[in-house]
Amino acid sequence: MVAAPAKSRTHPAPDLSDFRKNYPLTVANFGALAEREQWLRRLWEMDTRWREVMSPRAGSATECIVRSAPPAALTVEGEFELIYAGGGLALLHGAVLAARYQRRVLVFGEGREQDAAHQGWNISREELAELERAGLFTPEEIEAAVVNRYRSSLVKFHDSASRIKAPPLWVEGVLDVALDGEKLLQLAAQKLQRSQTGSACLEGVRFVRCYVEASRVAVEVEELRTGRHKLYGARLFVDATGVLSPVARQLNEGHAMTHVRPTVGTVARGFVRGAEPDQADFGVGEILVSREDARDHRQLLWGGCAGNARRDEYVTSLFFYDAVKTPADKSLLALFEQYFEALPGYKRTGAQWRVLKPVFGFAPGFQPQGRQSRRRSAEERVLLIGEDGGPASAAPGGGFGTQARALRRLTHLVELALRANLFDADSLASINASEPRVARLSNFAELMRPAPRSAPPAVNETMNAVMSALHDLDERVRRDFFQDRMSLSAFKNLLARTFKLYPRLFQRVREQLGTRGTFWWLANLAESMLHERRGGRAVAPALLDEEDAAENFARQLALYQNNHAGEP
Repeated sequence: MVAAPAKSRTHPAPDLSDFRKNYPLTVANFGALAEREQWLRRLWEMDTRWREVMSPRAGSATECIVRSAPPAALTVEGEFELIYAGGGLALLHGAVLAARYQRRVLVFGEGREQDAAHQGWNISREELAELERAGLFTPEEIEAAVVNRYRSSLVKFHDSASRIKAPPLWVEGVLDVALDGEKLLQLAAQKLQRSQTGSACLEGVRFVRCYVEASRVAVEVEELRTGRHKLYGARLFVDATGVLSPVARQLNEGHAMTHVRPTVGTVARGFVRGAEPDQADFGVGEILVSREDARDHRQLLWGGCAGNARRDEYVTSLFFYDAVKTPADKSLLALFEQYFEALPGYKRTGAQWRVLKPVFGFAPGFQPQGRQSRRRSAEERVLLIGEDGGPASAAPGGGFGTQARALRRLTHLVELALRANLFDADSLASINASEPRVARLSNFAELMRPAPRSAPPAVNETMNAVMSALHDLDERVRRDFFQDRMSLSAFKNLLARTFKLYPRLFQRVREQLGTRGTFWWLANLAESMLHERRGGRAVAPALLDEEDAAENFARQLALYQNNHAGEP
């Protein structure tokens, strides 16, 4: 999810009385928080930022990638090989480059504590192993950060008005491990700073702009507390601040995403425990649960999972999928009011229930329709990663798990680009080349939002058909579906089974995507077929003695693209 800006630079936030008047449930339920007003302001600032970015003037964003030398008034205060901007993802990447590859790295952001409010830290056992394979954490360190493991996870869509009924779908190996994200980030920061490379972390600073020169990029930042501007130099600048970042907006002419998932929730204690649907089962993760049909242009969905059982921590969230340009209200503050109003119907709260920390943000998505609508993820000496740079499917099961799976591959390719001095836009963009599987599976998330003229039960009915079809497929297929890794053959099998159960499926696709969108969806399927036929299951050979760094980069890149499980 995107991180909230530290402060609004144009409009002062409302005072507590205004918040209480407009959002009484949110103010009351935040009452136990020591920094209640700060959390309310962060929410207001994020809503304000969203409106600014989505305004008609968004396409004329201020230039933040400048092809010239920096102003003479600013002196470069430090030289690095890599500079990362962002929160948890930036820190993990930077720590791998510093600790494993011995690169001099600067990571800066507005604060890891703020980032933790937006980052989901649930992951699968398989993805957990990827954190170790990336070379950053030992098995013992990872295990020390695990706060809970689940027996299984479930998905259940409301079906009272649906012609297709489906029991809960149980899934193994998806979001079945809960991590202490703050502990992992603290450890990553320590490893970066102790790498003996001169690497550093800066908190409480925000990105302003970067100046691209022939031999380096200079990054200008602002200290949030003092307003002072500073300048740092590097061979490569990597932006992981989220799709609302000015870099992503400039590269994509103000339109860096097509879809979004507004999400609010809390880490809280005091839920009634048990195995009933309205009780908190600390051994089960709930990936997707709907409790009513669509209304007000939205299909609201719930998620729930336990944190530290000894501390009685349980996380619940309310969210919905949407295109960015629809009449649906995407305000996080308004969504929080609905969350607190509806929460007792999802999970019963006990007499001692209280909020420990709010969780909120905008998770972006991008669905290209045509060859000319691919999202740009790089410029000379500038690279976007994470929500900025990837295909950004809105499907559940992504988030931190997807980032963990990509950590080793992306850091390895960045290291190879550094060795080869490959900093042109095309080479850097190839690091983030999207996997065709994500583009096709993201259309299932598209079906989880109501079409303008669809009946209220349409989303639940369609997804109940999909879940019924998944019931008949093996466990691996279910897991791959929720992790955006389903093979083309399995995907075609799922479509065929769903269509047999629900012949209206392709009518729903046309309603949702339109004629042009459906055409490009089918074109993406054809592209996927060619990709898988050409891919094979190659194993990366050792570096040849005669091979130069650029050739090695190209060869390893091809191997990763053909076989995402290839070992570097």
